[in-house]
Amino acid sequence: MIKPTSFYSGEDEKTKLNWFCYELSIEIYDEMKRRIGSRLRRNKISDEALAEFSINISKSMKDIILQKLSGIIERIYFSHEMIERNFPNIDDKTVNRMLNIISRVWDKLLSICETCPNRCISEKDAYCALFDHKKLFT
Repeated sequence: MIKPTSFYSGEDEKTKLNWFCYELSIEIYDEMKRRIGSRLRRNKISDEALAEFSINISKSMKDIILQKLSGIIERIYFSHEMIERNFPNIDDKTVNRMLNIISRVWDKLLSICETCPNRCISEKDAYCALFDHKKLFT
């Protein structure tokens, strides 16, 4: 449902940070479907809408990650507005569950990053050859 091509438009955007955002979007999508999929369907949120939301959230997190790395902000934050901007008609309970899932996914992905040899955060501007694996695009 989510393709790597959503995270770059040219060779210069095939960075490790964009790869991290791609992975984040997949994890958000998968966890939302697994944990609250039926609730999302009741709120008329399709798989396509959830995929687009996951992409948008992970791309917006890129700016927050850069602010954190540069010392502008101390903590990573997730706000209701991030969700309500995409889904203005869902109830507060669903918004809270979505925020909890995003937070858990974020923590999980960062814990994986500690041992991952790709170093997507510490080498954020480096070229990421993972974007060139053709099997990811099919």
